[in-house]
Amino acid sequence: MTRVPKIVPWTSTEEYVGVGECLYSQDLSEQKRGVAVVKAWRARARVPPAIDATANLVEAMVADHELGVSISQQRHMYAMVLIRFVNSIVDLEQKGVYAQSMASLASRIGMPAWFVELRHACTHEQIPSLAVLRSTCTQALHWLDDYYWKKQSRTLPADTMDRVRAAISDYVSAYQTVKSLAQGSGTNAPEVAAFETAKASLKKLLEVLHSDAVRLYVVPVLLEPGALVPEDKRQRAKFPECAMPPGLARQWSGLLRLLSEVWSESLIYEELLAGILGALLPESNDLGIFETSASALSTSHAATLVAWVRWILAKHYSPDNTETSTVGIDSLLETCLRNPGYYSRAVLKVVADIDSSLKRELKIFVDFMGKALAALVAADSKAKKNAMLSEATLKEEEDLIQQRLNSVLGADTEPMDVDAALPDPSEPNVQPAANRWSRVPCDLWSACPIGTLGDSSIPELDLPAYLDDIPLQLEA
Repeated sequence: MTRVPKIVPWTSTEEYVGVGECLYSQDLSEQKRGVAVVKAWRARARVPPAIDATANLVEAMVADHELGVSISQQRHMYAMVLIRFVNSIVDLEQKGVYAQSMASLASRIGMPAWFVELRHACTHEQIPSLAVLRSTCTQALHWLDDYYWKKQSRTLPADTMDRVRAAISDYVSAYQTVKSLAQGSGTNAPEVAAFETAKASLKKLLEVLHSDAVRLYVVPVLLEPGALVPEDKRQRAKFPECAMPPGLARQWSGLLRLLSEVWSESLIYEELLAGILGALLPESNDLGIFETSASALSTSHAATLVAWVRWILAKHYSPDNTETSTVGIDSLLETCLRNPGYYSRAVLKVVADIDSSLKRELKIFVDFMGKALAALVAADSKAKKNAMLSEATLKEEEDLIQQRLNSVLGADTEPMDVDAALPDPSEPNVQPAANRWSRVPCDLWSACPIGTLGDSSIPELDLPAYLDDIPLQLEA
């Protein structure tokens, strides 16, 4: 079954971590920036209550420093923020059929009981003093930091990508060593122990990460040069067959199997397919149909990725029974049809080979893309040929004009140097004609507004009044 993705308002983990750092910064401008980003998140999707409460508390403290309001207004502002903080966090634990008390729910999540008591006082009794409210706001931020932000930071470390890359590299290296020894005289205890250690380290790292780490970290590492696509071009696949190079799938099958144990096969292979298509068919609004960007993949790199698409579909897609299939192809087909090109055509041919029921329908698109690409190649070749011909034609026309000039001025006429024929107005001995435009000497020139003279005066461009009485002479 296709896993339903979790919708979050932040665009990346880095943005999420950065906002947390801004909200807990000592710099007032950084706090304002964090609050502004959370407001933008609210317009995108539902913000987690802990983030929403943190932003509200920080915004109240920023307003307390800057706004010149009365003490009564400040007390009411803090009271409202603290009431919403307690309600939004505690209400998350209200899951039973019968409502439970706020105090019992707060104790269950480790919230201090006096937070609930202060919330009750702000709602039903006299609002506490400003000093008490400010202190409570600060302690509420500390509690949220321990309750939410630090727990999240432990599962999303800043160097996650580097740690995942290093752990995968160690595992694959140890796996290959053990496999090569097993094919020979046997395995040695140190190599096996090193492999088990690398496997346990990688599994421990992956288990503490959220499932979003597959898309954010694992798949990007697998698609780096030297991973699923070897750096040596001789070990890559070739078009048009796009056959899996010998031993490449066996080299990475152990890691893919381990990833499937930590998460699910559906998640791993669907995210991997999406990442491969993203590398093959980068979306860009600046590109036209069948047009590729300057940073497009090399042919051998793309052919190897298409070979991995074939391997994944052959292993985990069942055309006869979609319920037992680990991956689906609906998103894959839509992406290829929306981005027609040489690589998308190759992926469609792979799907047609795997699923015979779609072969007839996909043949129309494959043939159309083939004809369109052939026409583009022919047009590009013709354009290059015309460019070469146009240069030769310009040379012939230049020679013809020179011949005509020689016939008029004489056979001994040298080719005219236009730049040498023009006088230099900056020279003092050159006096420009009074009825012609002249260039102001550089030492006398100064910047002036457009439409004015050199002395910044506005020229008189009105025609004489007597011209108004002259009748127009219209030709019949």
